[in-house]
Amino acid sequence: MKRTAILLAVLGLVPAALHAAEDPPVDFVKQVKPILADRCVECHNSETIFGELNLQNRELAFRKRKTSPAIVAGSPEKSMLYLALTLPPKDKKAMPATGHRIPKDEVNTIRQWIAEGAKWPEGKDGAISVKHPKP
Repeated sequence: MKRTAILLAVLGLVPAALHAAEDPPVDFVKQVKPILADRCVECHNSETIFGELNLQNRELAFRKRKTSPAIVAGSPEKSMLYLALTLPPKDKKAMPATGHRIPKDEVNTIRQWIAEGAKWPEGKDGAISVKHPKP
């Protein structure tokens, strides 16, 4: 009886482990950088720096702030970047402050990226430019 219970428990874990193995880690350059570039860096850059947050590169994004950390690698639930995206739209700390909400799949990408350690490359691959509107 004990062996059967153990076998069933192990077999129950196998599909979950296989599914987790199928999902590749989030790629910052291909998945996260475009979200930050399109939806965040317009307000969170060296010129405007709302909320003491500059998302133009890794060093600036992880810089210590007076308030809670913007990104806590491995802990989306402690990362204001993620939490601000999940607040109800009427909350004054909800992001983005103006415009359309970020789609749930993109918020989930940010969450997964942070949970996986928030790997953010240095140099050109990690740099995000502010897109200024054309005149």
